[in-house]
Amino acid sequence: MNKITYYGNKKAVEKAQAIIGMIENAESVESVPEPILRVTIQDLIDEHDLKATVMVNGNRVWSRKRILKNLKRIMEHGKLYDKRKPRYYPIGSLLKIPAGGKPILSNYFYEFLHLECGSIAHYNIQGWIYTYSTLEALKRFFLKNEHGKRVVDWTPSWKTDVKRIVEAIEQQLFPLQSYMRYRRVY
Repeated sequence: MNKITYYGNKKAVEKAQAIIGMIENAESVESVPEPILRVTIQDLIDEHDLKATVMVNGNRVWSRKRILKNLKRIMEHGKLYDKRKPRYYPIGSLLKIPAGGKPILSNYFYEFLHLECGSIAHYNIQGWIYTYSTLEALKRFFLKNEHGKRVVDWTPSWKTDVKRIVEAIEQQLFPLQSYMRYRRVY
């Protein structure tokens, strides 16, 4: 028995309910296997650019499009932060210290990494960026997460939306390896 819940501001939730409600009314959502339902909802989220958080049985369904768009920006910069836009953190009332740059890694992608990819939160997004500050560090993380496993192997098979995203990330980060893995030799 599947249960779909929505979170976010009123406008975003109403839009998501209207669009996802079409599949809820068209077929009995309760009888659809969760892995299929998750991919169907993910496609609707990406197609209609839904901003509400949609959950199936208490587990978030992620936007593949949003994460891959942020990954593309990270790959263009080669870092998870932009040094050209420095950030300063206050110490007391007068003193500020420089601390890297403005994050390129979005909060959405950060949440995906620490909730779905086998990473701890590192206190906040700045802590995660400090630990994995470059594109090479991000690549190493996807090959071996903080539990010593490849991220694609860490992801449970029923989280089909997450699997799709992780596989797409790997194709972007490791294009030659992705080609070799799927290529058939005759």
